[in-house]
Amino acid sequence: MVVLAASLCTRGGKTIVTRQFREIPKDRITALLASFPKLTSSGTQHTTVEDNDVRYVYQPMEDLYLVLITNMQSNILQDIDTLHLLGQVVSSIVRQVDEREIINNSFEILSAFDEVISLGYRENLTLSQVKTFLEMDSHEEKIHEIIQRNKELEAAEERKLRAKQLELKNKGSSRRDFGSQPSFSSFGSNNVVPQHSTPSPSSYESEERPAKSLGSGSLRGKGLQLGKKKTGALHTLRGSLGSEAETALLMSNAASVHNSSNSIAQNGTKKADDEIENDGIHIAIKEEISAVVERMGNVKSAEVKGSLQLRIADPELTHIEILVTADGASNHYRTHPNVDKNAFLKNKVIKLKDPRRGFPANNQQLSVLRWQLSSNNVEEPLVPLEFHCWFVEADNGGVSAIIEYELIEGYDETLENVVVKIPLSHTVGEVSVTNEQDYEWNQYDDGLEWIIPSITPGTDSASGSFEWVVSGPVEEEDFFPMAIDFKVSQALSSFGKVDVSDVISASDESVSLPFKKDIIVGTDSFAIV
Repeated sequence: MVVLAASLCTRGGKTIVTRQFREIPKDRITALLASFPKLTSSGTQHTTVEDNDVRYVYQPMEDLYLVLITNMQSNILQDIDTLHLLGQVVSSIVRQVDEREIINNSFEILSAFDEVISLGYRENLTLSQVKTFLEMDSHEEKIHEIIQRNKELEAAEERKLRAKQLELKNKGSSRRDFGSQPSFSSFGSNNVVPQHSTPSPSSYESEERPAKSLGSGSLRGKGLQLGKKKTGALHTLRGSLGSEAETALLMSNAASVHNSSNSIAQNGTKKADDEIENDGIHIAIKEEISAVVERMGNVKSAEVKGSLQLRIADPELTHIEILVTADGASNHYRTHPNVDKNAFLKNKVIKLKDPRRGFPANNQQLSVLRWQLSSNNVEEPLVPLEFHCWFVEADNGGVSAIIEYELIEGYDETLENVVVKIPLSHTVGEVSVTNEQDYEWNQYDDGLEWIIPSITPGTDSASGSFEWVVSGPVEEEDFFPMAIDFKVSQALSSFGKVDVSDVISASDESVSLPFKKDIIVGTDSFAIV
């Protein structure tokens, strides 16, 4: 009971598209389809004909034939049912069943054939299910286009803000220049040349600081505040999306909030990493967490990307071998192209393929090992925090909201600078924060920011909550996606189970070399949806 091929051909037997489900030569299928019209009779109502060793199950579609080529033992009733389903799928894909339309939509038609028939056997699917499976590819493309459009809109808004900042800066500079000019009298004016003061480097620096603070100014307090501004790109695009597309867009928006609000901090962190005192060998194990968690605590997706970065300042220490531990699955790790992969897989040693060469001694970070973990391929949890959100309608028509966190059991690291960014809709009126645990918080035009200095296992900070009340017409969805940011600067272990045990000389393995090591864990994009 096997379908050998599904094809669309002309009334004369010319093949337009065909999909073989068994290993049959192309010439054989072409010959079978060429001989097929000779076996049919226009005066009969049969939809099957048989040749010496195959059976044709066919259906006329305007000027074409939809044909299933099966073996003689195939179940004719099931084949006819499969044929009707394929006919419905083809009719739903093309506007008109003719040769040009079939060729233009050949990829979609062949994909539909593969969904309905697998290795010659019919899948138990309905027309709506096949349509859903076919739309998933284009659906993801639409999601990508929407995300790109959202980024373009945000970039345009950022350009406008920077232009405004530059304009304010130029106006301030013009005022100072005007004030520095000498006063002119009516006598000897031809001998007087206006002297414009050239700003010194310190004056540029003093102008730069207000421009940066303009975009990130905050009002810190515990009272009320009015007036919320709508984030246009997100609200314009959310309404017409499905759940999967909206989740992807929410992740994109959360990531953009995360990146924009922390760009200065990230630049400072990067600069601090580069300025770590290093007079020999410094090794940094860095990991970034990307996650989407539901408001009731379930983890929808989680991913950890990590790298082992080597920095050498002494040219005398370039010919080295790094002894590491990597207890995860081998397919999770990838070495630098110049690193001996076999030495790493067999002996967990990071060294160069060419022993005559040495690692660069430019005191710049070089990623020699990378790894990537997903919640789909590891059993251990990749998200150290669990969040729960609660919403209750208030008496004034608003909403009372609580978000609580808890450090997961078994995680022994201290999280630093934990920031929860909560978006607020433009329809929100007054906002009141109930801050029983005396957390630090900020309120901006478009959101709240809850700041937790540190979360340490085994202490009161291992769990906590934040409550706020808003008035006016507001819905639960207006508070999402929330963006989470944190860092572990001196971790004892990594999610990728990577550590450095020793650094030895490549010429003499008995010589152990001094080195510094840091394990740093942070967030890339962490959203509550």
